[in-house]
Amino acid sequence: MSYLRKFADSSRELTKVQALAVCAMMLALRVVLGIFTNFTLAIMPFVKIGFSFIPIVITAYLYGPVCAAVVSGAGDVLSLILANPTAFSLNPALTACYVWEGILYGLILYKSELNLKDIIITKATVLVLCALPLNTLILSGMMNIPYPTLLLYRTAVLVPFGVVEVLIVRLIKPLLMRIKVVKA
Repeated sequence: MSYLRKFADSSRELTKVQALAVCAMMLALRVVLGIFTNFTLAIMPFVKIGFSFIPIVITAYLYGPVCAAVVSGAGDVLSLILANPTAFSLNPALTACYVWEGILYGLILYKSELNLKDIIITKATVLVLCALPLNTLILSGMMNIPYPTLLLYRTAVLVPFGVVEVLIVRLIKPLLMRIKVVKA
């Protein structure tokens, strides 16, 4: 299936009431996980890891890149606003990176068999195109830390955690397969 077709089909998903309801629940879950499960390491405060990717993966698998992008981007904004409404920590460039991550998840996982190869390719693509180069570049400018140094630290943490993310997605695969059957 072509990528343009996946965008078109995903856009049509937003016209269905069930899809909107599930996307709203995934957005709420993304916000809650973004507030309560994201954490930074004491020795590396510029590296954030957490479990807010789970609702994005679920949305990407069920409804495609457009829906996943909305959940990812809106979830980032709402998490920041609700977690610390007095601090100005919202960065549109970082939010755009999260939207791009949602698109990538959706392009690869939507209408796929969700096999291990697809999950690994998805996570590797997100790491190589978004999390490592783009997010690191933005954080480097925000924190005034040299890009190569920050990239090294973030790679040392995000690549091993990427393996954990692949395992988590693999563990929730049976649940997603049952949801997909009910959805159809």
